[in-house]
Order: sequence, then C-alpha cells, then structure tokens
Amino acid sequence: MFETHVDTLYLWVGLGTVSVAVLGVVVGLPTTAPPDATAAAATIDEVTTSPPGSVAHRRLVATEWAFDGREIRLRNDGGTATARLIRTAVPARTEQLQSVVDGARPKAVYESPAAFHRDTRQAQTTNDRWRPAPDRVTVRHVAWGGTDVTIVG
Repeated sequence: MFETHVDTLYLWVGLGTVSVAVLGVVVGLPTTAPPDATAAAATIDEVTTSPPGSVAHRRLVATEWAFDGREIRLRNDGGTATARLIRTAVPARTEQLQSVVDGARPKAVYESPAAFHRDTRQAQTTNDRWRPAPDRVTVRHVAWGGTDVTIVG
C-alpha cells in the first residue's frame, strides 16, 4: 500500500527540472522596454528639416545616451537602441551651445559668428561616449552669421 512507483520519481524529477528552467527564463526577462531611439531621431530630423527657429522636445526613457551628430544611441535595462539621422546635427557639448539650445540667442552667448561656427564644428568632431541620459532632449535649429545648424542638448 505504501510502495513507491518508479514512474513517480521520474515524474517529480521532470517536473522539478521544468520548473527551474521556467523560473530561469522568467528571471532573465528584462523588466523594462528597450528605449525608442527611432522616435528621438525622428524628432531631431523633423527640426533639422524645419526652418531656423524651430524647437522640439522629446522625452527619453533611457539611463545612458550617446550622440555623435549622425546617430543617437540609447541604453537602459531593457537593451540598447540605435537610430541614424537623415542630416547631421550638432551635440551641445559646451556650455555656450547648451545655452543656445535652451533658448539664448547665439549673439548673446558668442562674441562673433566665427566663434559660433568654430564651436559647432568642434562639437561635431569631439569623440562620442556614453553619458547619463537626460529626462528629455531639446532640439533647436539655429542660423546665425552663415552657420545653419541643428543643436541637440
């Protein structure tokens, strides 16, 4: 009456193995969705192709970002996403460029159009690396003294 059947042992071992495998898959799933680099790139492209003075904001759901002017890369616990731009933009890597992106006129920040042009060119050639991502990205199309650029900060 209290005999154990050989089939019962195999059943429990099999059930235990499947349970551990399912638990491993569930624990390995990401808890958040990967970031949407395509939407951020579309916002930058929209401002780049708009007339000077255009501004747009895009919320970023990412912990880190990298932007080199040709592509935007976003990373969070859900993964990494990359999107290329239609036209080149300028990353706001200096305090002056960040001031312009935040709404200051280039004339108020730079001593001359040549200084503005130099700063935008230097920002495009600076090495790109991962940085903490802001809550939102601001994109502004600026034209001053012969320099027509879209600044992302």
